[in-house]
Amino acid sequence: MYTLGGFRFIVYKFSSTMFNMKLIEKLRFILSKFSTDPKLIDKSRFEASEFSTLFDPNTMEKTAEDLPFDVLWLIFANLELPDLVRAGSVCSIWRDIYTSLCNSGSYNPQYTPYLLYTSESAGARAACLYSLAEKKTYTLTLPDPPLRSRYIFGSSYGWIATADERSELHIVNPITGDQIALPSVITIEWVKPIFSDTGAICGYEHSGYSGVWITSGIPSIFDLSELRDYLFYKVFLSSDPSAGEYFVVLIHNPHCQLSFARAGDDRWTLLPHGDSYEDCLFNGRLLYACTRFGEIHEFDLGTPGNDTQDIIGSC
Repeated sequence: MYTLGGFRFIVYKFSSTMFNMKLIEKLRFILSKFSTDPKLIDKSRFEASEFSTLFDPNTMEKTAEDLPFDVLWLIFANLELPDLVRAGSVCSIWRDIYTSLCNSGSYNPQYTPYLLYTSESAGARAACLYSLAEKKTYTLTLPDPPLRSRYIFGSSYGWIATADERSELHIVNPITGDQIALPSVITIEWVKPIFSDTGAICGYEHSGYSGVWITSGIPSIFDLSELRDYLFYKVFLSSDPSAGEYFVVLIHNPHCQLSFARAGDDRWTLLPHGDSYEDCLFNGRLLYACTRFGEIHEFDLGTPGNDTQDIIGSC
């Protein structure tokens, strides 16, 4: 155990030398931040000899249970995702810090990007993450429905938006394994369930009416897994769902309309201002949606009527 500027530090000796050195590098980074802020540390107490002793391999043999929570939190928040997952496997205390960090959304995902894919050999529930920096693949097991059978319609804040074989939407975080079921597809305007003789949903009926014009007076019929091909276009999140408060916006057919849901909602709410939307961007509770014609519409999703105004109108 060491005391530097009023902070207690202990370095745990790992079996993995590479991970141990990465942890030391992060600790050096955190200490350097302390040393430049007079409010955090008394520079006169930050002796070079004491600093070098801290990283002497012969002294790094304390137990993980003694590591200070606040220091670990700072270190974990600066780790690359693979190292963060490794740290969460060291002991129960570190696992608790890892889980708390992920649930609060305090970890930093803005490092080297990872390629997400599925593999038949890895299993239907497995998510494969390929690290461009390490040239290495990490395999994580996710909750049902199997990821391999889902379609992906967007990603935000480390979460991916998927549609399963029943055309139901979920958002899932591949790193934490957390998953949230979004409101049912049958609560979207123009979608009605079709029931079998046993009372189970066996298909969907979708109207061609967009609220602006009618493309067909005859509804289209889709099997459970087929609707997602036609209905969904893109999914957007306003913020990290780990924090508990968020909006999710869906661009969907007919004619690329907008529907949204708040955290905890059990149905989708149609935004009836228009259609032909191509992309969306959030600024807090304000949604900015652009159309294929160059229009930009603003929606305040925090008001009862979802107040709307045209930022850029049609030419």
